[in-house]
Amino acid sequence: MSAQYARRCGWTCHLPFDPTIPPNLRHWVTGEGSLTARLVAASERFRVRRLFQASARPFLDEWQVLGQCGREPALTREVLLICDEQPAIYAHTVVRERHARRDWPFLRGLGERPLGGRLFVDPAVRRDPFQFARLLPHHPLRQALLRILPAMAPVPMLPARRSVFRRGAGVMLVTEVFLPDLLTRPSRGLGQRY
Repeated sequence: MSAQYARRCGWTCHLPFDPTIPPNLRHWVTGEGSLTARLVAASERFRVRRLFQASARPFLDEWQVLGQCGREPALTREVLLICDEQPAIYAHTVVRERHARRDWPFLRGLGERPLGGRLFVDPAVRRDPFQFARLLPHHPLRQALLRILPAMAPVPMLPARRSVFRRGAGVMLVTEVFLPDLLTRPSRGLGQRY
């Protein structure tokens, strides 16, 4: 995907300054390593709630990242990462169908287990640098989130990050939307790799 196309969609290589993103939340968004491990460390009880997993058309700002020529269906997984019964992250993963079968065979059987638990223990997995965005209410990910958490409607902006994971010839795009719970939840283990 070209840098110009990513910028048009609101994705950049750094998290833009925004006074509504306080330092604690910025640390959550820009932290390295496994977000799942950081969330587990910052909560008494962590769980994953799978919302959707099926073949679906990627959003316009996703299909080029996957190396597709058009918006052909891709395996799509959506989950909430929940800390102490509070939704903390809305995660949206897309991978081309043939790559899911060949390079990411575990994806279909994850159920309510975290994806990060598999990605960060596999030495064959490589992660590209993050892209960041400030998602406004009209963004398709915000619209998808509203179907699950209508209480997010009045929130003017949610920070998000995404990165491409590579395994063999397979490409997987993982996008994480940071929810208001992380405004005050202490971010432990910053800078550590899990």
